[in-house]
Amino acid sequence: MSNTSDFYVFKEGDTLSAVAKSHHTTVDHLCKINGIPDPNQIKAGQQIALAAKAVMGVTFQLVDMDRNPIRNATAQVEYGQEKKVLSSGASGQLPTVLTESPDQVVRLYLARLDGSLKQVTEVVSDWGNKLVTVISPKLKLEGQTKPHPKDASGLPVGETKTADAKPVKPPENPVQTLATGKVQAEYGDGKGPKTVETATAKGLPVCKVTNDQASLDFLKGFTGETITEEDYRNAAKAIGCEVEVIKAVAKIEGGKGFDNKNRPRILYERHVFSRNTSPFGRFNSQNPDISSNKAHRKRKKGEKVGDDIYGNSFPRLAKAYNLDKSAALKACSWGKFQILGEGHKLAGFKTVEEFVAAMCRSEQEHLKAFVNFSSSNKLLKAALISKKWEAIAREYNGKSYRKFNYDHILKEAYEKYAKQRH
Repeated sequence: MSNTSDFYVFKEGDTLSAVAKSHHTTVDHLCKINGIPDPNQIKAGQQIALAAKAVMGVTFQLVDMDRNPIRNATAQVEYGQEKKVLSSGASGQLPTVLTESPDQVVRLYLARLDGSLKQVTEVVSDWGNKLVTVISPKLKLEGQTKPHPKDASGLPVGETKTADAKPVKPPENPVQTLATGKVQAEYGDGKGPKTVETATAKGLPVCKVTNDQASLDFLKGFTGETITEEDYRNAAKAIGCEVEVIKAVAKIEGGKGFDNKNRPRILYERHVFSRNTSPFGRFNSQNPDISSNKAHRKRKKGEKVGDDIYGNSFPRLAKAYNLDKSAALKACSWGKFQILGEGHKLAGFKTVEEFVAAMCRSEQEHLKAFVNFSSSNKLLKAALISKKWEAIAREYNGKSYRKFNYDHILKEAYEKYAKQRH
């Protein structure tokens, strides 16, 4: 493996002291930024960071409740003895700060309108550059105040009704934004709530607000058929496994297939969106909250795969859908069995749009997709039949299954169902 200026991969015969000397640093510094307890226990193939900037950066992304970037916000970031006043700029992202150690606490303060500061969060730097998304419970609207009209005597004009307000239609396709002049289609600079200044017939100022939230036109066709015991038996027969194995996967993956608005349960994955755009990572720089080469964070032990651990997935899906419909649908895990849209062909569908349409109809469609998906993967099918929980976890969720104990909780769910059978 080749080395970059910020990282080094050890080869046979390398020592930490020799690597430190050749890169004009010290053993203590390398141990500190890499969390190395014993400098004599480095193995060939192990990669270490050579510079703190590679592993101790902390970046804050500011978004409102609709996940629009909060632009040009003033913030103060404190860590150790450092205090930095920063602006979120056009993308809503503060410049990265570099901590001195992985255990340093970083505090974020945002400026109120009167200039005072309010602490909104604090995080520990830890090893590995970190992006922290800070979501406001409110929307940010950018408008302009207008003087109130006065009558001949100098008193404010009164208004008893608003029916005479002059409707002003906002432009359907504004070419540029006020921020940096980028085209409106490139979300991050030009999307989000828009304000249009108008007035009533009597001259009273009116600020109208519109929103660019995407219309999720695929959310239709809900029929609501739930999975019956006969459906489970037929599915188990098709795969060749026990009914309780399928039930265990359903419980741990998605639980209920739909929410209280009859929308299929989803989990939006920004790194999956990123790798399905063309070119790869096309929207990463403008939209790090919904497009990135890295997932948001590791799941904790005991968290279900279907839990929306990043906050509400639908607003993020809507923003991504504005940018690239196909990539956005592929970036979500869908329904009762949380099958990734990216794997729609394995689930028996030619296009991701056809797959999502089926996922929007019923839990019975979720089960059919699971049978196809499992049967398309010989290793997964064999693991389901033989109840090899680690293999099921690895094939269904990848190597990350160990991070949240997926194989164990899957086995526990199966044993619970099996006990009910007897």
